[in-house]
Amino acid sequence: MAACLLAALGLLAAAPVASAHATLVSSSPADGAVVARAPARVTATFDEPVGVSTDSLQVFAPNGDRVDTGGTANGSQPQVIAVTLLPRLGHGTYTVGWHVVSADSHVVQGAFTFSVGAPSSTAVNPATLGRPTSALVSLAFGVVRWLAFCSFALLTGAVAFLIWCWPAGAARPAVLRLTMGAWAGLALSVLAAVLLQGVYGAGQGVSQIFSSDVLRATMYSRYGRAIGIRLLLVVFALFVFTRMLEGLPAKGRRARTSAGLAWGILTAALAATWAVADHAGTGIQVPLAIPADIIHLSAMAIWLGGLAVLATIVLRGASAPGASSAGGPAKGRGQVATAEAAQAVTRFSPIALGCVIAIVVTGTYQAWRGVGKWDVLTGTSYGRLLVLKIAGMCALIALGYLARRRIAQGLHTPAATARVAASVAAGVAGSGARPGSNGSGDGDGDGAWPASGRAVVSLAKLRWSVTAEVVIAAAVLAVTAVLVNVPTGRDAFAPLARATMAFDTGGPGGRGSIDVTVTPARLGSNRVRVSITGSAGRPYRPQQIQAAVSLPARSLGPLSVPLAPDGPGRYRGGPVEVTMVGQWQFRITIRSDAFDETTVAVPVSVQLVS
Repeated sequence: MAACLLAALGLLAAAPVASAHATLVSSSPADGAVVARAPARVTATFDEPVGVSTDSLQVFAPNGDRVDTGGTANGSQPQVIAVTLLPRLGHGTYTVGWHVVSADSHVVQGAFTFSVGAPSSTAVNPATLGRPTSALVSLAFGVVRWLAFCSFALLTGAVAFLIWCWPAGAARPAVLRLTMGAWAGLALSVLAAVLLQGVYGAGQGVSQIFSSDVLRATMYSRYGRAIGIRLLLVVFALFVFTRMLEGLPAKGRRARTSAGLAWGILTAALAATWAVADHAGTGIQVPLAIPADIIHLSAMAIWLGGLAVLATIVLRGASAPGASSAGGPAKGRGQVATAEAAQAVTRFSPIALGCVIAIVVTGTYQAWRGVGKWDVLTGTSYGRLLVLKIAGMCALIALGYLARRRIAQGLHTPAATARVAASVAAGVAGSGARPGSNGSGDGDGDGAWPASGRAVVSLAKLRWSVTAEVVIAAAVLAVTAVLVNVPTGRDAFAPLARATMAFDTGGPGGRGSIDVTVTPARLGSNRVRVSITGSAGRPYRPQQIQAAVSLPARSLGPLSVPLAPDGPGRYRGGPVEVTMVGQWQFRITIRSDAFDETTVAVPVSVQLVS
């Protein structure tokens, strides 16, 4: 079994490493080139293998008509895509819009131009070059990712908890229902991810999820290979954990140690399928980022899965001696932790502490790697989601600390078991306090505790504390599911572009300056803000104002940009779809009266940040 798991890890490790989101490095014809005759096809080459759909390359004539035959496919190499053009194309400037799936499963898009015979103006609207993802597909994809994370944590963490902390629980029907339910959720989420990734990358609706072309494009991508390995590991995990749980209560320490090691390898292998396909597999320091992400995901799963078992089974089934009535377990505030429950919680305490430390250390590194600058935390969606996730983790830690304090105040134990009770409270709170003696006398921790060693702790406080932690953890996983589906802060952040130009309409009081700010000044959707100041330094209110955007180097535009008032002398516009890097011009036309007006061209540089 270990050999199979190591082989899967080796296959993932051998996958080519991408440096960042896919970037267009060359094209044929080249960007801005003027060719004597129309080419038979257009190709685009990227700096890494990319996933393609039938419409990954779209070519538009100067009048805006589409002139490719469709059916974009990979060229001679996986980083090259190509599409055939219609015959007998006329002269003028042609615009090529491209969108591909990057190595980390994110959609990247842009555009370039070439001219036949001579450059010309073009009527192509940049908004038509983008391929917005269906809102329903995006929502479904986020839910599937969240389900995958939750199911992975519940399955791997629950089995680990049974092996290391509560072997006797493996014989309970509730445990089998919990683990099988988690496995089914993980298997369904993997299958759903295969179906949704294709339409997400192609910018298509859910009606195309079973399209053979879409599925083929997914399975030939880096993400598709990773998720294919994940599916095989999930099937393998079914046989592994069912065999492990069978007869687990009767197994000795050596057998449980071997089972724990094997399960740990399988957990790491599953975590690796996320690490190589998401943010850790691209960007800076990939050889260090992938192991860190594997540790982060594995620690998260073991910790949260253990908490879930505590909240749903261990603490719900415990009762105090003499606290039952008519043969049934006690309910309400009178419930207390039995020796079995106390022993499981005490064993889980140092494991939980180790997981929290691993999560904090690796999470801090991954946060730094994905952010890079403080401005990114507030200036990008990735940064804001990361802040939300950190807040959730802080809430978990604070809840554990408060729970420990409150539970400690409610302990009712003989003096001889004070150390044991404190360990139980600390274990539930996740503080990692060292457990006391288990009282079994056999050194293995499997024997039943004597009555004098029973830790009597209020089950209501224990259960509510752990349940609250599980609920917050589920919310943190929801944020994580969204976080892995957006570009990292380093990739998405770009400082705003700003330029100021003087104007003079020629009429009385027609002088001043125009300040234009474009955010985020990168490929994709941008917002425009215009501020006009008169010669006296006060806000200037023109009789009329119009704006248009163009890219002179590519003969693109001018395209109208509607402006809306945003205060005295201030206007806002957008969204403006920017599909090419270069020196763009925002042309602002100001009319000061019925006869006097002027047009000012404000240059704005758009950098290659996708």
